Amino acid sequence: MITRARDSGTGAFLPAGQIPMNLRLLAIAAVALAGLTGAAVAQSAATNIGTYKDWNAFTSSDGGNKMCFVATQPTDSKYSQPASGRDPAFFQITRIPAGGRVNEVSSIAGYTFAANADVTIDVDGAKFKMFLDAAHPDTAWSVAETEAALVDAMKKGHVMTMTGTSKRNTVITDTYSLSGISAALDAVTKECP
Repeated sequence: MITRARDSGTGAFLPAGQIPMNLRLLAIAAVALAGLTGAAVAQSAATNIGTYKDWNAFTSSDGGNKMCFVATQPTDSKYSQPASGRDPAFFQITRIPAGGRVNEVSSIAGYTFAANADVTIDVDGAKFKMFLDAAHPDTAWSVAETEAALVDAMKKGHVMTMTGTSKRNTVITDTYSLSGISAALDAVTKECP
């Protein structure tokens, strides 16, 4: 396995385990995931309401509909073969009370998934399946029936991995720290009850 990370701004390789948090890109990505169009994204600038160890909490609104989310980036990435040209990856949990969304788990992988790829989350040994949508080929969502259990495992866990296969047939495993996830979720729950 090859372990590499790139600075999302310069593209330069970083030391193993070091990935900067690009908050502006993250905010745009999360707003886009909420289903807003380009004009709405520009009007819906997210506000960082706090950093909780390895997680950040945000609020945003579109036409009076408030949205809150927590997000982080991988601390490490492993590739089954050499890889290049990957965009920044984010893992987030979103709340949109007016839309009935509570703790919706998703990940923007930073690469296009292979058609019908299996995407798996592992939280300290507990495994969860994610699903793909062809309209968003770089994004995976948690399965609704296990979403609450996934969020609960994340709150109790220490380390999480997400494994998926790219359209170039590269198996990619991203590792995420869960340090701060509970406090970040508490913050957005207060903002978006």
